[in-house]
Amino acid sequence: MAELAGVMVGNYFLLECLGREGMVETYRARPTTRGGYDVVLRLFRPQFPDPAEFHEHFASEVEKVWRCHHTHIQPLLEFGAGDGLLYTATLFSEEEMLAQRLERQQDGFLPIALVVRLVTQLCAALQYAHKHDIVHGNIQPSSILLRDEDNILLTNFGIKHAYQEGEPVVAQVEEGNHAYTAPEQVVGMLSAASDIYAVGVLLFRMLGGRLPYDGESAGEVALKHANEPIPSLRELRPELPEALELVVRVALAKTPAARFPSADALAEALLAAVSPEGPKIVAVPQQRRVNVTSRRTSFTWTRALSLLTLGLLLFGLGGTLFFISSLPQHIEDLLTLPFQRGNQSGLSQSSPSPGSTTSTKTLGTVISTNGGLAPTGIPGPGLPGHRYPTPTGDQTPTPVVNGTVPPNPTATPIGATPIPATCTPGSLVMDGSANLLPLLQQVDSDYQAQCPGISISLRGDGSRPGLKLLQQGQIDVADSDLTANPALNLTDHPMVALLYAVIVNSDVQIGDLSSTELQAIYQGQITNWDQVGGPNEAITVILRPPNVAVAEIFRAFVLQGVSEHVAGIRINKDDPGLVAQVVAQTPGAIGYVPLTVAAQDSLPVIAIDGVFPSTQALIQGTYSFWSVEHLYTEGNGTAQAQAYMQLFSSPQEQNVMSQFGAVPLSSVPQDILASHLPGPEAN
Repeated sequence: MAELAGVMVGNYFLLECLGREGMVETYRARPTTRGGYDVVLRLFRPQFPDPAEFHEHFASEVEKVWRCHHTHIQPLLEFGAGDGLLYTATLFSEEEMLAQRLERQQDGFLPIALVVRLVTQLCAALQYAHKHDIVHGNIQPSSILLRDEDNILLTNFGIKHAYQEGEPVVAQVEEGNHAYTAPEQVVGMLSAASDIYAVGVLLFRMLGGRLPYDGESAGEVALKHANEPIPSLRELRPELPEALELVVRVALAKTPAARFPSADALAEALLAAVSPEGPKIVAVPQQRRVNVTSRRTSFTWTRALSLLTLGLLLFGLGGTLFFISSLPQHIEDLLTLPFQRGNQSGLSQSSPSPGSTTSTKTLGTVISTNGGLAPTGIPGPGLPGHRYPTPTGDQTPTPVVNGTVPPNPTATPIGATPIPATCTPGSLVMDGSANLLPLLQQVDSDYQAQCPGISISLRGDGSRPGLKLLQQGQIDVADSDLTANPALNLTDHPMVALLYAVIVNSDVQIGDLSSTELQAIYQGQITNWDQVGGPNEAITVILRPPNVAVAEIFRAFVLQGVSEHVAGIRINKDDPGLVAQVVAQTPGAIGYVPLTVAAQDSLPVIAIDGVFPSTQALIQGTYSFWSVEHLYTEGNGTAQAQAYMQLFSSPQEQNVMSQFGAVPLSSVPQDILASHLPGPEAN
């Protein structure tokens, strides 16, 4: 392949080539737009089996990775097509790769405790990816970043779709790192089990100091993976527990069905193998072979694994039948795929008729029955070039979405005149976001004043618990700061934009921080306020639970997708009032809460890049720390829920929203709204 350093790809100037592997070239690149940060640009130039087919699959697979939000997965900033190349972009990091750590290890292998810690985190990332129908396909030391001894980031996804039964198999020996390639992956049968196998190779390498199979060519190594027995790990390192070697051998099983059924199962087995109370492994002495004429065969591990495989297949068949029986009767109500090849212009000429629930798809937007927006697609062969936007400045890169926020069957369309709510007596049970709770309490009060016959129960247990309770049929409405996973099959009613604020203790006496400075504070690189023009005082970061909605919003729109990694005071409850209280009482403290909470407690609010949180700043697109708030129902929702949402969208409620740091979505320009949709996702 020709060297591309020094040329432009899209809006990126390629600085240097970092490596080549199969059809992928990796470059350090710099965006030509406002910013100044470098990125890692991976260029995909498929040579087999069919580039056109790869283009088609690339769009759907890379969009799944772009949506990933996990502590141990490096966020994908952007993907697109430029100058005939497909590419993905991640933030360039000076952090060490696992490959570099292994190279400088004198004895070649790592301590058992460190291996277990790294691999369990890797398994957690893979479990999340597999749950979202993503197969990594490129597990190797160069795909793992070491943030420190306790944290990894999985990157360099292979962007290949999982094998589906009935597809043709084509030899692909030259794709990826053959040293970590599962036997079935060589012929294109990539699956989650292939990632399990690669983790097994990685375990062997880290524990034994060398790879299980090696050779002079990719083809030779592939044959060894398929045909040669699994080498003994304890021959290389006798002090390893026998149970640990057994874990590695199961992960390295030649057939996918004989491996661990999931990444979680591999992690659990690994932890059990090194635990003092783990299961004992009893060695079975070799028995003398006796030739008999009986058709019965002796018990072997191979037969045991075969029986286990048969059991797993029967269990999977039962689960599949149960899943099929639980599908909706009207299959057309299921979500459609987010990419579809259009006509030569790349645009659909149709538009939804008023009140229609039929999905209308264009290359740029998916308007679906659940009211969700899908990001802009990558063109297939023959379509005009279209790409995701280049990250600019300190803003989080977001997809371009053409079109409007879609109407849904029950919520009032954005920009339309709301229908006054009718009095619908009965009960209404709601749960979800603690951040939206004050505004919902006001709407509840107004609803009950209009309709004394309504009984409303409202709790703020969090976005994810609320969605779970709704799925279980325990509540009528779930309010969420996050976008629900389409697989949950819930009806989405996007309602308002909610402003958040970065707050500090009153002794800090700083009014503005750049997003770069905030990222450095939450990465532990800036530890004293005098480093940013404040007093000589240590910074105390008040941390939220990592899985709560506001933490994900902060990571997505302030930290550019990078996880918080700093010592501080951890608040283990999703309670914005408690966070404000701790910030107020802790010298040098910094945290973040909904704007209305900061106002109620009279806490100093920090401007981000010179912009304070306000309705006007949100509408102008100069302030990005906000979220789209959703109400979710099962189907169209109850009559009480429908009346509640009509009242929520009415002029009388929109007039009071600013008191709660909320902005009606009808006031938000579509391009600004698109920057926060679909937003962080709740499963």
